[in-house]
Amino acid sequence: MQKLACLFAATGLILSTAGPALSHGAWVAERWGEFAVIYGHGAGDDGYDPAKVIRATATAEDGTGNKVKVERAANHVLLKPESEPALIALEFDNGFWSEDANGKWLNRPKSEVPGARRAIHTIKNSIALIHAHDTLPAFPPQPLQIVPLDNPIGLRPGETYRIQVLFEGKPLEGKEVMLDYVGLPELVSAKTDAKGEAEVALRNAGLNVLAVSHDVPLEGSSAADETGYTATLTFVGEPHVDE
Repeated sequence: MQKLACLFAATGLILSTAGPALSHGAWVAERWGEFAVIYGHGAGDDGYDPAKVIRATATAEDGTGNKVKVERAANHVLLKPESEPALIALEFDNGFWSEDANGKWLNRPKSEVPGARRAIHTIKNSIALIHAHDTLPAFPPQPLQIVPLDNPIGLRPGETYRIQVLFEGKPLEGKEVMLDYVGLPELVSAKTDAKGEAEVALRNAGLNVLAVSHDVPLEGSSAADETGYTATLTFVGEPHVDE
């Protein structure tokens, strides 16, 4: 119990010093019978500027495109595919975040924060598996991705499947993937191998949100020192039945 408490305390310290730029993700989940773009960390579900949702596309099970209506509310976005999608792909630009001289993070570029210690441009990408059965459709390209090599839908908690982490379409080695980003972000996979692959166990019968991050230095930019990418993969292990 003491070791577990230490683990949570250490994780909380890391997140508090990292700031909102590094600790938040974005993903698609069902809300009130509709698809919503969620922004937060762990169980947190924060409001956001809907303009940060740059793009949302969908793919049918046969691989064809599926148009998505992006409906922007005051502090969130709903996604409305024109027909049943196999997957929804999301691009969320969280903008520039700078740490000022007092350690406070501001949603502004470094050039606009006097005495800024560091700054990062944060990009969130996500793939949501919705109605994907048997063979998965091809994933649309994104800068950072978690790609399931086996279809995890229908597996039971504890059963294993393989994933691959890609950056700009190439395998990314040495990355730990958070296996339960909403429920237990501290639970991570083994590091990805030279092929960007790792075997993981299904965490939940319900909603699963996997996450990975990757930072890339920016040269010659007055706005930020690096680009911070976060990618999520979401799916429901065993879809519920309406009663």
